Amino acid sequence: MAAPPERNARYTSCRLANTVEPHPRRAWGLRRWLAVACLVPLIGAEIRAAPRVYVMDDMAKATGDEALAHSASVYSNGMIELHAAGNEVVAFQLVFQADRVERGLDLRASDLRGPATLAADDVFEFFLAHYLSTTDGSYGWFPPGTAGVLPWEGKLWPDPLIPFKDPWTTPAAAVAAPFAIDPARQRNQAVWVDVFIPKGTPAGWYEGQIDCLRAGRPFREIPIRIEVFPFDLPDESHADAWGELYRETGVMFDSGVKFKEHPEADWPIYRRYQQLAHAHRLLATQRQGMGPVPRTPAGRPADRPDDQWGEDWSLFTPYVAPVLDGTLFTESAGYRGPRAGAGPTFFPAPFVETFYGADSLRAHLEKHKGRIDPELLETWTRNAAAFWREVQRQGWEDRRFFAYLLDEVDSARDGEGGAKIPMDEITRFHAAMRSIQAALDAGTDGRRRIHLLWTSHADATRWLGTPADLTPFISWWAPNGHALQTDFFPRAAATPGHTVWFYHSGHPAVGNHGINQLGIDLRLWGLLCARYAIDGFFVWSLMSFPERWDAEGFIPYNHPGYREGENRWGNGTLLYPGSRLTAVGAARAIEGPIPSYRLKALRRGLQDAEYAWLARRAGRGEATDGLLRGLIPAAFSEAPRPRWWRPRPHGLWSRRPEDYAAARLQLARLIQEGADPAD
Repeated sequence: MAAPPERNARYTSCRLANTVEPHPRRAWGLRRWLAVACLVPLIGAEIRAAPRVYVMDDMAKATGDEALAHSASVYSNGMIELHAAGNEVVAFQLVFQADRVERGLDLRASDLRGPATLAADDVFEFFLAHYLSTTDGSYGWFPPGTAGVLPWEGKLWPDPLIPFKDPWTTPAAAVAAPFAIDPARQRNQAVWVDVFIPKGTPAGWYEGQIDCLRAGRPFREIPIRIEVFPFDLPDESHADAWGELYRETGVMFDSGVKFKEHPEADWPIYRRYQQLAHAHRLLATQRQGMGPVPRTPAGRPADRPDDQWGEDWSLFTPYVAPVLDGTLFTESAGYRGPRAGAGPTFFPAPFVETFYGADSLRAHLEKHKGRIDPELLETWTRNAAAFWREVQRQGWEDRRFFAYLLDEVDSARDGEGGAKIPMDEITRFHAAMRSIQAALDAGTDGRRRIHLLWTSHADATRWLGTPADLTPFISWWAPNGHALQTDFFPRAAATPGHTVWFYHSGHPAVGNHGINQLGIDLRLWGLLCARYAIDGFFVWSLMSFPERWDAEGFIPYNHPGYREGENRWGNGTLLYPGSRLTAVGAARAIEGPIPSYRLKALRRGLQDAEYAWLARRAGRGEATDGLLRGLIPAAFSEAPRPRWWRPRPHGLWSRRPEDYAAARLQLARLIQEGADPAD
């Protein structure tokens, strides 16, 4: 039998020198075993060098050094499995773990093939998580205690999400990929993956693949399959979500100019903030007086509370109309994502906040003999009339408008439900509110067209039937989470012409809005709207920082929050500017915002609320209510109250991410088992 031909030269290099050649057959056997013996350690080294990759759900947050495991709700049998409606974004994470420095890491997705073909570039979007630390994430403000937060000491938590590619350039320029891992700082690196299923996508299973790359070569291939349900999420949101942008504080890191001074320069950036928020089912507007405003009769931007508005709306309408009519959220305007072409059903009227806290209103009343300055009320009446004329000219009468003129004026600063403000003073404060609402109504022919927004830590039900009763004149309510009385506010929300929102508070009433939480906490906000039949919520600040945009060396991605020393870590910041990304290793800056883990969690909950709305509309209201009660047995005022031995108990909702994934699938089944949601 002839000997096999000589093997490739790269194998023969393993032959031992100065050895006696054995018999030919034995020589081939020896060569073969020597070759294998030389290759095994090389292959083993290559395997060891490859980062481990874990598939995790969109509620998980992998800190910089923790042990990892796959999430069973999105990964089984070696495959990623997701479920989505049309007009929805679902998400998962790929978390890389390395024991040595790794560079040149990247991801590549294939098209999804099934009843139709979904192009990868239209479906997938990758984000690199940026990790940060804090000296205090105790969330120990109100009520006292630290329950509900996860450990922060010595840990790196992810929050800013830096896109692999610039979403605002064509072709998309590289920003965060390829990326590196240095285990000397952290050995875990998360990549967030958004998967957008367009409206009208044919139902069925779609399959594809995600390749994990190193230096452009795959080192792991992960199959992915997605079930697309036979229904779309609606364009119109059935849980309001609104937040303000404090972008003018030091020109806030992006355009370098103030909107009201150079709108033509700021608008290209500001519009992108609104588009990103819209893709997450939120409405984002600039802080009143900082963004679009009418002009005074003299032509100056009307950015002060006592400014009278003229008939020149050139600094307002051209920038608000594309939002309200939805044209800002179309492909021609550079938008890609869910709810294309849909505008919001509500919007803030351009009144500038005048009174913040009890002290400011108290000082005003003392100056004006116990009442709101009559000249100021007359100005607001004229301004309401001018605004409503513009609303009618633009055909916006079907929108709901509110005026954010006061903030937390009837609750004590320390958040004790207004208990430290005497009842007679509360009565005077509420009489002042009544006069403000009456002034707004007088400007719109005595009809309630512009609702005065009431925000407070106080329990509004304690004033029912007293001279301080708010119900005769307040129609847009926004208590914080602990102050939302579940035996009153759902009924108020069901009253025609009334709106009920809530805002942050914390465990055990609502989920915390801090960084050191699982995604469950902010996912709850949308679910709570569905669970308690509440109209929505507002986020007091979507972006605010403690330093000016020109502060030398200030890196906003490492200091989320509106002030130094804030232990509600991340309070005031759900969006980040893209202008300084190179400071944290990105290849380039972005002329627009980037999202956060917490923004993604809010989106997930708001989409869940749409599932609940569709299930109820399909005639499965009782089953939907039961499912939500099982997931969230109690929240808001039903939550356990603090006690001296239990200063701040955990919320009673499930803390298992898989329960939320299962509930969403149950809602999808209820929708399909009921009436056709398209009817």
